[in-house]
Amino acid sequence: MTQSLPPPPDRPEDYMCCQRGCCPCIFDYYEDAMDRWREKVRALGGDPEALLAARAG
Repeated sequence: MTQSLPPPPDRPEDYMCCQRGCCPCIFDYYEDAMDRWREKVRALGGDPEALLAARAG
């Protein structure tokens, strides 16, 4: 099942943020991408939180 699910987006490294308080920040774009990824995984019948936990651990 996990073979057909898309991988989550890569999190930007902390140094990639310019620390100027941009709105939106690169991390805002990342969170939006994560939300879209979670929705897509759920629509395909997967559990995004379980996939993230498996990758982390």
